[in-house]
Amino acid sequence: MTWTLLTLASTRPSEPTTNKISVAVMNASALLQSQGWRGKGHSLHKTDDSIGLAKPLLLNRKDNTKGLGTTQHFTSDQWWMNAFDEQLKGLETSKEGKVTQTVKTGKLNAIEKGSLGKYSLYLSFVRGGFLEGTSKTSASDDDESSSSSSTCSGADNASDETPATSNPADRQSKKDRKVARKDAEKLKEDKAKDETARRAEKEEKRAKKEARRRREEKQLSQSGVEETREERKARKAKEKRSKEGKLKDKMERRKNKEERRAKKKVRRREKQRPAFSC
Repeated sequence: MTWTLLTLASTRPSEPTTNKISVAVMNASALLQSQGWRGKGHSLHKTDDSIGLAKPLLLNRKDNTKGLGTTQHFTSDQWWMNAFDEQLKGLETSKEGKVTQTVKTGKLNAIEKGSLGKYSLYLSFVRGGFLEGTSKTSASDDDESSSSSSTCSGADNASDETPATSNPADRQSKKDRKVARKDAEKLKEDKAKDETARRAEKEEKRAKKEARRRREEKQLSQSGVEETREERKARKAKEKRSKEGKLKDKMERRKNKEERRAKKKVRRREKQRPAFSC
């Protein structure tokens, strides 16, 4: 079973008179199978043919405009046909062959807005749209087809490129990555500067130590007394003890300071405590 949709598009009066016929063939079986139908002889249920209809309904084709009733004279209130006719009259075809709807304030639009929601029949109405064909063929002039294809391809390329550049989320993510990269580079530079400063400080200490050792050797050579190995060890041990003594004195002074601070705090609390008289 197939459905055929024909669209006839004509250009504006100011342009050369050319006609373009687009034929879109709809294969209903292929469309249903793409949505999960098992094929002819099966119901629309996924697994059980007893649920639903496995055979098509045999219905008489309606070829008049007398409404849904059985009487032929009932023609006064065909609001559904009028609504559909109103929508069909608003269909226009653009230069690219696309169908657009120009009616924005019709009866079906009023139903969508909810102004006629008190009628249950209006609420149960199903809004439809354009059903694209599964296989399309076109019969037109070569020049027009080439121009329309180039126009469509240009529009598609523009539509493909526009979201990539105009998406605010992408721009924000690129900006964040750029800021993070700059921060990483700055951190790396600061780390390199700190490493250079530490290396220079070590070199300076080593140079001072070497200069002090040479100065001591020069003083000993000028005095004419050569220092023995044992004397050198004794002198270094004395210097070490003096350093340890200084460190010990420093720790003791700090301890005494903390004790005095604690005593002062206790005295301050005793002064602030209120005195009760019996």
